[in-house]
Amino acid sequence: MDNKGKSKAIDDYVRTASQFRHSSGIDSGKEIWEDDAATIALGGRQRDRSLFLSFLDEQDDPKSEEESTLHNQKLPQIGETYIDPFQHVNSSASTKSVVKDYTRLHSQNPLQNMDVIEDLRAQSSSSSSRIVPSNFANMVAIQEACLRALIDPDQELSCRLWRQSPEALKNHYTLDVEMACSGGHVPNINAPRNSQLNSLLQLIKNPVNQSMRLINVKGHVPALSADPIGSCFIRQKLDEATTGEIVMLYKEITPHILTLATNAFPTYVIQKLLEHGPAIYFRILIANLMGHVLDLSLHLYGCRVIQKAFEISDIDQQIEMATELDSNLFKCIYDQHANHAVQKCMECVQPQYIQFIYKRLCGKAKMLSTNPYGCHVVQKMLEFCKDPQIMDRFITEILECVRELSIDPYGNYVVQYIVEHGGPRHRQIIMLKFAGSIVQMSHQKHSSKVIEKCLIYGSYHDCKLLIDEILSAGGGQTADHLVGMIIHQYANCVVRQMIDVVNDWQFNMIVDVLRRNRDTLVMYAHGRQVIAQVKRLLNGMAPSPNSFGQTSSSSQFL
Repeated sequence: MDNKGKSKAIDDYVRTASQFRHSSGIDSGKEIWEDDAATIALGGRQRDRSLFLSFLDEQDDPKSEEESTLHNQKLPQIGETYIDPFQHVNSSASTKSVVKDYTRLHSQNPLQNMDVIEDLRAQSSSSSSRIVPSNFANMVAIQEACLRALIDPDQELSCRLWRQSPEALKNHYTLDVEMACSGGHVPNINAPRNSQLNSLLQLIKNPVNQSMRLINVKGHVPALSADPIGSCFIRQKLDEATTGEIVMLYKEITPHILTLATNAFPTYVIQKLLEHGPAIYFRILIANLMGHVLDLSLHLYGCRVIQKAFEISDIDQQIEMATELDSNLFKCIYDQHANHAVQKCMECVQPQYIQFIYKRLCGKAKMLSTNPYGCHVVQKMLEFCKDPQIMDRFITEILECVRELSIDPYGNYVVQYIVEHGGPRHRQIIMLKFAGSIVQMSHQKHSSKVIEKCLIYGSYHDCKLLIDEILSAGGGQTADHLVGMIIHQYANCVVRQMIDVVNDWQFNMIVDVLRRNRDTLVMYAHGRQVIAQVKRLLNGMAPSPNSFGQTSSSSQFL
């Protein structure tokens, strides 16, 4: 084709496409092909003349004898006009006829009633001796892509692909056409559901099909999300999905949300989807969960969806979900899955809106704190509840049984939380409750952790009283009883923490015990650790001569 012919072809194409867009209402933003017109904004399409010119250049390549034979054969018709893969439509009337017939045939479902594609597939599969040239298949794929791009509601995407390259356009719109012409397998819209799903999964697994998008799996999202590979594909493509594709996911998933929310792989898709999209759509999805919040919270996978719903939903839906949890609150708290939903409720909902939950927990502090799941809920309440009356009442219940909770496998975490995040008054009360039992508690697995927290976060006065009790436990004359604590698997942690906060007199007393019992202590791993700690502290101190001009004995015991 000479330059004059190419220029005429370009002008015909641009003029016809413009007339088609104007008559179809595309320029005015009117959507005529999709149901969700309100969610997809259409704009005028700007075509790149240089890309179309390069497309025409491909048609000027000399054709082989086999290609010429195929060219002379009349291809299946669309309406009254057939698509010749080697010849550009030169007249605006014929181009408009092709577009009009194509739009009429594919306005409902682009993959249905595709006579050309089906006949090409039949020809390629029925004749084993006949091999369709790759150029022929590529040309059919590109022409099909051009027609689909012309009527694609997603104007932004199609324009971007058009400007990239004909190959990108083909990969997005006519991947199935290319595979059909090359003898491959593509999803048949009329095939059984399992066959379609398997075909889609094969396409997704193929590294050649990296350009596949979510729109390519339209109609199969619920089934695809239940597959590990399909679920991963949807989550990856969500990050680059258009608004129309996200809306498509919401429309396909929402009717099946209760089923999908109780399966492993769809829950990952739902959680990812709730992070995207217009607010109106995730509100609709969450509204479909109402009435089933309690059941889903008790489920292994459903509780994750409820937690994500608490994170992103508006306050009215949060309160409604919290009310459903409150209907059987203690069952949720004691459940290994639902307790996470209760914790997320306390994290995400403003305290003044869930006072009814906090009030129900009052009077149950000890029972909740000694439960493996309830202890976490108690800590969340201590962190997020802001009502002073409720908090004073609840903490008072804990302090009344603080010694029992300190030796409990789960209650000790609640006491540690109060010591770390509570006020000075709370720590002082706890120290007084522990008075006379410090050494005994230091030898216990769980309460020893509480004593360590007291040494870390207690005031100077509180720590001094605690350390004095430990050092004077042997009758006040010597502290050799420290040897038993140093070699104990739990009490040695208390001693090591105590060494970091003692005053000079207390430190010298500990060093004196280590010096006298060094031969015994080095036989135990915990003893060697304490000696090494004291040695590091002594090496960090400047030599301090005593009144006789000699180095103190405490620095020479090693």
